[in-house]
Amino acid sequence: MAVQPSALTRRDFLQASGATALALGLARLQPAPASAREVTPSVQHSATLAGSRDYRGWEDLYRRQWRWDRVVRGTHTMTNCTAGCAWDLFVKDDVVWREEQKAPYVASMPSLPDFNPRGCQKGACAADLMYSPSRIRYPLRRVGARGDGRWQRISWDEALAATATAMVEAIERDGPASVVCELGSNIGAGPNSAAPLRFFHLLGSPVTDPTAQIGDLIAGAAITFGDGHPCGSSDDWYRSNYLVLWAFNPAATRIPDAHFLNEARYRGAEIVVVAPDLNATAIHADLWLNPRPGTDAALALGAAQVIVAENLFNPAYVAEQTDLPLLVRTDTGRFVREADLHRGGSDSAFYVWDAKLGRPAPAPGSGRSKQLDDPKVVADLTFTGTITISGKPVPVRTVFALLRERLDATYRPEQVAEITGVAAATIRRFARGFAAAPAALIVAEFGQCKFLHADLAQRAQILLASLTGNVGRGGGGWRGGGTFALEGFALLASQDRVGLLNVLTFGAKSYLKPAEAMRSVLSHFVPGTLWHAVHGGLDAASADQRYGDTSAPRPTAEYLREALEKKWFPIFPAPGRPPQVILSVFGNILRHSRNNTRLLETLWSKLKLAVDVTFRMSETARQADIILPAAFWYEKTDIKSLNSNVPYVHLGDRAVAPLGEAKPEWEIFALLAEAVEREARRRDLQPYTDIAEVERDARRFGETFTDRGRFGPGDEEKALRFILDYSTPVKKVSLDDLRRDGATRMKSTGPIGNFSDYSANEPVVPHRWFLEKKQPWPTLTGRQQFYIDHPWFLECGEALPVYKPPPAAGGNYPLVLSGGHTRWSIHSQWRDQQTMLRLQRGEPVVYLSERDAAERQIADHDLVRVRNDLGAFVLRAKIANYVRPGQVLVYHAWEPYQFRGGRSDHAIIPSPIKPTALVGDYGQLHWSQGHWEPNQIDRDTRVEVERV
Repeated sequence: MAVQPSALTRRDFLQASGATALALGLARLQPAPASAREVTPSVQHSATLAGSRDYRGWEDLYRRQWRWDRVVRGTHTMTNCTAGCAWDLFVKDDVVWREEQKAPYVASMPSLPDFNPRGCQKGACAADLMYSPSRIRYPLRRVGARGDGRWQRISWDEALAATATAMVEAIERDGPASVVCELGSNIGAGPNSAAPLRFFHLLGSPVTDPTAQIGDLIAGAAITFGDGHPCGSSDDWYRSNYLVLWAFNPAATRIPDAHFLNEARYRGAEIVVVAPDLNATAIHADLWLNPRPGTDAALALGAAQVIVAENLFNPAYVAEQTDLPLLVRTDTGRFVREADLHRGGSDSAFYVWDAKLGRPAPAPGSGRSKQLDDPKVVADLTFTGTITISGKPVPVRTVFALLRERLDATYRPEQVAEITGVAAATIRRFARGFAAAPAALIVAEFGQCKFLHADLAQRAQILLASLTGNVGRGGGGWRGGGTFALEGFALLASQDRVGLLNVLTFGAKSYLKPAEAMRSVLSHFVPGTLWHAVHGGLDAASADQRYGDTSAPRPTAEYLREALEKKWFPIFPAPGRPPQVILSVFGNILRHSRNNTRLLETLWSKLKLAVDVTFRMSETARQADIILPAAFWYEKTDIKSLNSNVPYVHLGDRAVAPLGEAKPEWEIFALLAEAVEREARRRDLQPYTDIAEVERDARRFGETFTDRGRFGPGDEEKALRFILDYSTPVKKVSLDDLRRDGATRMKSTGPIGNFSDYSANEPVVPHRWFLEKKQPWPTLTGRQQFYIDHPWFLECGEALPVYKPPPAAGGNYPLVLSGGHTRWSIHSQWRDQQTMLRLQRGEPVVYLSERDAAERQIADHDLVRVRNDLGAFVLRAKIANYVRPGQVLVYHAWEPYQFRGGRSDHAIIPSPIKPTALVGDYGQLHWSQGHWEPNQIDRDTRVEVERV
């Protein structure tokens, strides 16, 4: 419900409604059409809500509360929510009064539950968010110091001219790299999300990749699979017999999908939750494993030891699909390569020991081999011996032999129990249950990513799934998270011209030279974590080895310097040349960045202009110089990102006109492009070379952005139709179809896919091609790769998955600060929404165990200070018996201005950089947007808590 009558007395309601534009029933009640549920096209710009109607009494409001002018299909398009939910929006007097879940979903198979119902409490009060006091309705210019909260309302012409002038001045003086797009993660798949990407691509300026910057890069999957987004649909959970939710709390953070867990239990599946705290999902589990924070890798390796020692693994699967049968030189730790055995041989062709022939044989799937299966090769998993290299005997072992030795020496359940606190008998029960299940599935998603050694934990978890032959099977494997893509979106976001001939040319290029085509689409992205380390000064703490991996043989700063010198990661502008203009869109960088006060002091202080495109007053908006008001999700027509959990395309249609002078992003950036063109012409800015070495002419920028007038500022819907027309997931699906149904089942997984054939009549399962078609994996070895023989992995002791103790990030303090995604907001967007605040304490809190609170004489709701080497923040204490002693929790996304003193929990998080995450010259380990770079992390931070 958008209106919350329980919060108002009748007198309060009548007084308030007579004075504000939200006096819906009192100001503009009128009879509804006969067919209130008929879906109407997007509304045109309407008059203001002001107006007079005969009002006979408060009873009219109740008599007419279920009568509507129209019902529009809606969703929440730009929220970085990995669900997708269809809603009906009920509109009266040009106001969205309420939202209701729609049910257009059907079961993938008759034997499976369907996706209904979808939605959560945030979606049910989104209209309140649209009309909330923090909503930005007009362009604003700062008139005080940054962060003072002193603003002047200005016209769009003034705001666009000031922004364009600063951009053109910066390009003229320091080149296009000096203008930077701070891209957030609240991105969709329609024209309003394509707009800023198109703008900065055509301008030739860098766009920061938010994936690792928010800690969501799944490094362990990128290392092992060569695919950092191993994703499938949530109805496949139902087919699992043994479902492990590892650092994943869907009862709180995947509310629309959580019903599949209950339905799987009814079918007989066993649910296991791995989490230090007894969270909302753990209370429904059959088995709860609560390791000490940051010890997950040890737990997974302990289970792997049981599976290997008791011969519970699948040797045929392991030999075919993984690198475990590959030969490794024990003198160097490097794989045996063709170049070792043959002069002029390849460095990317690897060898197994052929048990049938008694000699090394080329490994199927590696080098020039196109198939993982070769009946002529019988790979020996356990070989240990010598082979001749350059005329000399060289000792070699298989990866499996090395792994088994390591597991037996270090990770027996009794040893792991000492590390994790989980009993040895429980570890054995878990391992045997996982191995015995016909289909066993680990769902980890993004929570695990936010630890320094998350990659090691993920590699160890994937090892469990692969040893048991589950990866690539329905109801089994290891799943992270991910999205699918629309070809039309990529074209609109990245191509100068999008006429039919241009589209056909790009399509041919994508087929003949896919890597080159992909580079052209992603050419302007820069790695978000490293960009902010360099230009935001975050490396002062993140590269401080005291806070990171102290076992590395060299300082973290040395690894970082070498990676940047070798240009493994592109940084624009170059180090030492700070950006001049930042435009933030779809995010809240000064809220979500770890060590965010440092970012404000170091990066923001050097900017000539900071612009935020947003619908609400966030921390980033507070620190901006100009705010451009964006339309809310219900005020524009767009497509939700294609999240893999639900294989549907969702439409968010325009139900009402934007409040005040807010505009859809497509219109904003089209108008800004025209303003840049005018300023460039006025200055006669000469053509320049952009960061992708393409010549650009800003004097024609507006013309180029609109594709010579084809997609003008008011052509948001036309741009959306273009995306639909050129995208295979919505083949033969029109905008009218989406307006009728709200959501439609995907017809394909699009250009990215998940290495599987797609059918609308079955769940989405990743990695089936490798198992069913025997296609080589996209890794250096052509197989699932558990052994990485890069020199940095070898010297850091991480060639195989291992356990490393959590770092003392922030200093040697007794408590570990952790957290998770909150139940009551999607990132910071609902953090000040009154309905959601009423469901919790209404302000930031830190959760402490009863024991830790008692030792510090802290009572519930006391004001406490949380501190470490980087500083402190102040908030309320909440004593919780489900929190593990030694751990404290602050759930994410409170704005800094909601804390006393304006410092949030992120202010004291150093977010150490992992040296091995800086490798950029090894097979699958190379920079690419959303694929590989160091994560910003927060779950290893050490603190002390004390009463104020």
